[in-house]
Amino acid sequence: MDSVNKNSRLLKTGILSISVLLTAASAVSGTVPMMAKEFSDKSSAQVQALITIPSIAMMIFILLSSIFIRIFGKRKTVLLGLALGLIGGVTPLFTSNFLIIQISRFILGAGNGLYSTSTASLIGDIWSGDEQRNLLGIQSAVQTLGQSIATFMAGILLGISWHAAYLVYLLFIPVIIIFAIGYNKSTEKAIYDAQKEVKEESVVQKQTKLPVLALVAILMSFIYFNAIMPEFTASGLAIQQMQLQNQSFLSTALAIAGIAGALVTSLYGKIYKIFKHYTPVFIMLLGVIGYFGIIHAANMVMLTISMIILSSTSLIFPYIYGAVMEDVPAASKDFALSVAKVFNNFGAFLSPYAMAATAGIFGLTGAIATLKIAMCYLIFIGIVFLILAILKTNKVKKVDSQSMTKEQ
Repeated sequence: MDSVNKNSRLLKTGILSISVLLTAASAVSGTVPMMAKEFSDKSSAQVQALITIPSIAMMIFILLSSIFIRIFGKRKTVLLGLALGLIGGVTPLFTSNFLIIQISRFILGAGNGLYSTSTASLIGDIWSGDEQRNLLGIQSAVQTLGQSIATFMAGILLGISWHAAYLVYLLFIPVIIIFAIGYNKSTEKAIYDAQKEVKEESVVQKQTKLPVLALVAILMSFIYFNAIMPEFTASGLAIQQMQLQNQSFLSTALAIAGIAGALVTSLYGKIYKIFKHYTPVFIMLLGVIGYFGIIHAANMVMLTISMIILSSTSLIFPYIYGAVMEDVPAASKDFALSVAKVFNNFGAFLSPYAMAATAGIFGLTGAIATLKIAMCYLIFIGIVFLILAILKTNKVKKVDSQSMTKEQ
């Protein structure tokens, strides 16, 4: 690893660049009404499914990515994923064949799934400690900003035609070039050689070490996605229920909140230095405050501020991925990150059903009730992380006291 220049801006830029379009499959959601008119022989559900097909493919290929990495290595797997993303992304620009468009959307999701895990694991391969946390925070921020920029650009291109909106996926081209140059073959070889002994040793550890914190963190990420999706799915109905004025500002409020959340997430390394193992507790507290503010907002300004606070909970991603990389043996790291990513997507998919089921248990109805349930989910996550933080802090203190006793 000594031969790898960890301070290289080109290396960092190359690795961070692959997050730009990772979650941009929904950037073209604005095309749905126009496509529904053109494909009038298709049901509205079939047309809307064009936006969700990539998510299904992504979940499948996130799990398969570890196999591709074992066969081809991370560099080739990432480049393959980016190339598939480009092909699947721009294909609807050239065709009006509905089946081909469906297949292309699946290819886009498959490509994103292949390199999804590497957005975090490549950082863990090279950096550790504070530098790793800083870069994980920036990675999450780049992902969110990339989605916002792609959505904005697709909206402008939509003014030409729905076909033109898919031009946004040409952004894959500079990403491929930047990554290929920044993370070159010699860098990959140096990292592989340095990790070879560590991975061989970790095969033995894999049988005996139970990464409790990592497993709990992954489970909490699943619950978190159940809890955070109502910000997007229920807030529109909630402001109608609250009869706020200027309700059309909601989409702008969500965009502002997303960008602000990305900027806050980029500061994750500094925030972790302050709160240490209590960082996720602080994050969930922000989420509770955000939901409380939304529920009691008197106007759209208060709602926007509350959404900004709620969006700051995206800080949880670098914490969870960091916990996974710290606690899981090197040989299992890629697979563990894949599982975490799948749980994230599955949690988002199940969110409406989980909220409805919980509401049914307690006999609650309405969008505001959904937001209250989501807030309770965040409280639960915060309590779990609080218990883990106390246990981990006490364990560290015990180890330190034992070390001092031995020295004396």
